Amino acid sequence: MPRILFRVSYAIPDGKRSEYLSHIAKLRTFYQATGVEYSVFEDQGKHNHFQEVYVYPSVEAYEASDDPENTKDVADVLDAVYAMASNIAYHVAKELA
Repeated sequence: MPRILFRVSYAIPDGKRSEYLSHIAKLRTFYQATGVEYSVFEDQGKHNHFQEVYVYPSVEAYEASDDPENTKDVADVLDAVYAMASNIAYHVAKELA
């Protein structure tokens, strides 16, 4: 069963960095209990440009991530992160079997 890689890249304003990092800490805690691998990277040489990387264990798990019921505990955190982000780009890839 192939895994799904979902990546979101964006920039955060300088004055929002500490608030952003606080939100990311909450997301890390949430995703640790879900079976989804979650990481955040900052682009080298681009201050405040980030990539969130999600690795879902299956296509079904990825599709279920769109269900608001599955993320209701962090919906406000996700909304806050994406409200402060600019230049948002989404990428989805399926693992080769």
